Amino acid sequence: MNKNLDKGALLPLLIKFSIPSTIAVLINIIYNITDRYFIGQAIGRYGMSALSIVFPLILLINGTGLMFSVGGGALAGIKLGERREEEAEKVLGTTVFWVAVVGIIYTLLILTLLRPILGVMGGTEGNLSYALEYSRWLFPAITAQMLYVVLCAFLRTEGRPSYSMWMNLGSALLNMILDYTFIVKFSMGMKGAAMATAIATTLPAVYLLIYFSRSRLLRLRRGNLLPNISIIKRILSIGSSAFFNQMLNGVMVFIMNRQLLVYGGDLALAAIGIITTVRSFINTSFIGFNHGRQPILSFNYGAANFKRVKETFILSSKIILSISLTLVILVVIGAEGISTFFLDNDEKLIEFTTWAIRRHLFLMVATALYLTCANYFQAVGKGGVTTKLLTVRLLVLNIPLLFILPNWFGMLGILIAFPISDGCAALLASAFMKNELKELSIKKQLTPQKMPS
Repeated sequence: MNKNLDKGALLPLLIKFSIPSTIAVLINIIYNITDRYFIGQAIGRYGMSALSIVFPLILLINGTGLMFSVGGGALAGIKLGERREEEAEKVLGTTVFWVAVVGIIYTLLILTLLRPILGVMGGTEGNLSYALEYSRWLFPAITAQMLYVVLCAFLRTEGRPSYSMWMNLGSALLNMILDYTFIVKFSMGMKGAAMATAIATTLPAVYLLIYFSRSRLLRLRRGNLLPNISIIKRILSIGSSAFFNQMLNGVMVFIMNRQLLVYGGDLALAAIGIITTVRSFINTSFIGFNHGRQPILSFNYGAANFKRVKETFILSSKIILSISLTLVILVVIGAEGISTFFLDNDEKLIEFTTWAIRRHLFLMVATALYLTCANYFQAVGKGGVTTKLLTVRLLVLNIPLLFILPNWFGMLGILIAFPISDGCAALLASAFMKNELKELSIKKQLTPQKMPS
């Protein structure tokens, strides 16, 4: 692993790590597509609307999982780059300990306060019962869901991105089979969709715990399952920006849902559920590459190989922007077909969703540019920079625009708040990254290259 990350040809190495990671992220999107497809066919508009109001809670859980996976994975990668394998194992143990603690707390709080939470999130007479049913069967598996995400990240840090991909593929296939069985064959509706997702994440989480308890490189040792304060502080300093991003995204989605209810009712809320899935699909192109390149960036930054860090960022960014541009063009052209795929018996919803996709997602290349810069800083242990960038993106731009623009443009204003904010954030992130690349060039000249052990 060390030799490859230090000296391997960069493009093949990026492909080796990023293609499996991209496929793994794409497979995760299949979870959402599968649930929305079967729910859209079996329940219709109100089922889709229910998924939309539950989505901010899912973002909170995913954000916490990302915080531990980004922070823990990057820190463990840096320790491996420094040839401190025992410290890397302590990072793994500390991460798993805190994921378990936080997961249990989330489960108890959400299930206890579920009805008032969903009411605030946008529950209506039509969708609330569906949202309650879905949540009561999904959220008991919160801890397993977060462990699954975190341990897949450590697989990539360990140098096994393909193994992580196959784990995600198996989980997604299981989810599809269970969705069909529970929703179509047994007519279990929202309950069946939630049970399918919960089972399909819990089983691989248990398997990965067993795997890491026997791993040769990063072993999960009982003695490291401790609330190590110094390590968790470092993990949070790196990964908190990922959580903060998801938290602000959750707030943004909540505000957008409330505005959509005002301007379009359950029709608009159902449409945004489909649009969110499409947006996540486009995100796959750059999220997968960001995940895949993270071990390369972290390891070489820890090893003071700054030339390779710079080369990795530049090459991966070119690939990310090219792929994202291609996907945006395909989605904008095929918007009607995408809308019909989810709901083939609601012409009004199909027409509205097609119109909304083209106005909400046309500038997602800017999102790709923003995220490729922001996630670089996470990978090299500079999460504070990422926090500043996402604060501007969501707190300064996107959320205020959701209140301001509808006053002038109505429904259109809600939809274009996202592309405007991401376009501005991409320009700011590019400026930060330009300075970082200059700094890497200076460090390369001042720091002797460490030889691999």
